[in-house]
Parts: sequence; structure tokens; C-alpha cells
Amino acid sequence: MDEFVTIRSFSSSMDFEMVKSYLESYEIECFGRDEITNRVYITNVNGGVKLEVRKEQAEEAMKLLFDAGYLKVEDFEPSTEMKWMEKVLNFFRKK
Repeated sequence: MDEFVTIRSFSSSMDFEMVKSYLESYEIECFGRDEITNRVYITNVNGGVKLEVRKEQAEEAMKLLFDAGYLKVEDFEPSTEMKWMEKVLNFFRKK
């Protein structure tokens, strides 16, 4: 059974489609998890459209996305909300 991994999330289905087409032009098999939910309901209601690729193609796909500017180092840094939540959790862990 093939294993897929999420390498990026998009709040916009249009952005997802553009990147998906780009990767497919390099023969990277990919699909969008939660794509229909994102289109039918409120945008980004469930974390957006998750771009998934075959696990064995993930490294190549990420390199292509970095080279084309679709991924940046900052995309892998925790969000402001996650940093705040970590501070709150650390506060309660110390008690």
C-alpha cells in the first residue's frame, strides 16, 4: 500500500491547484486532502487543503517547491498561535 505524506497546507483551493499542477508537471503524484470540504464549506475551516505526495517522492517535491518559491524556511516555523500555546503549556507544566 502506498503511503502519502502532507508537505504543505493551503487556505486557497486555487493556490493548491497551481502547486499541484506544478508538481505533476515533474511527474510527482499528489492529491489534496480535505479539498472538497475546503471548497464547499468555509475556507480553511479544517486547516485548509493538505497537499499530499507519495512518501518516496516527498523530498523531491519539497526541493521543487523550494526552488520555485512555493515553500520557504519560514513555513516550517511554528505560528504565532502555536508559540503562544507553548508558553501557556510551559507555564502550567512548571506548577
